[in-house]
Amino acid sequence: MNEISNKTILTMLFATLAISLGGTFVSLNAVNSGLTSVGLQPITGFALVPNGTATVTITTSSSIKFSQGTVAFGSGSVNTSGGYDNCTLSTLDHGVTVGSNSGCDGFNEVANGFTVENDGNTNLTVTARANKTATNFIGAETAKFLWNVTVNETGSCVNSSGTSMLVVEPNTTSDGRCGGSADDACGAIFENASIDDKIICTNLRYVDSSDALNIDINISIPDSAPAGAKEAGIVVTGTRNPTS
Repeated sequence: MNEISNKTILTMLFATLAISLGGTFVSLNAVNSGLTSVGLQPITGFALVPNGTATVTITTSSSIKFSQGTVAFGSGSVNTSGGYDNCTLSTLDHGVTVGSNSGCDGFNEVANGFTVENDGNTNLTVTARANKTATNFIGAETAKFLWNVTVNETGSCVNSSGTSMLVVEPNTTSDGRCGGSADDACGAIFENASIDDKIICTNLRYVDSSDALNIDINISIPDSAPAGAKEAGIVVTGTRNPTS
């Protein structure tokens, strides 16, 4: 038997491939015809969706909280034996107004007031109100219930959003300087705690390093105040600024 030459083998290989490819083409045509007849897409060698796309939607979240929500002066009385007729407790003057040499006797020193934090992802217009007047809180007409709002973190309160924003002091009193950019624009000024909603910061920012306010309080207790536990609350509301 004569040996088959390499040329003959190569010719037979090409013939086999041609027959195989031809059969595949005929089979695909037949399948595609059947798919098309029932309204389906034919089989092709191309991806029907040639590009991959990743999508994500970030929603706005408006949220405000008290990260420091309790001020507890404890139990005590007016130091009448020392000749005082009034006791003043303040979260700013701790170490000064409480003690045997002051108008107060037995109360705790409190070094921090309330801390309000914007923990959302949009600037907030912040309002605050007390749920009681000084008289209703302490039970005496000459009592005082004052508050003061300052920034807890530098740059937390601004007058607007975007590139035009200007860092300002919170609006804590009716003093004409409040809401300005100067260091003394409100500062440590106390005012009567309002029982109506009052804007204390037009834009409280949401950046972690600049998103908090302090609300310090000052309580004046006359010796005519009746004994008993006293409690008052401060309600803070944050409304999303549409320009944020």
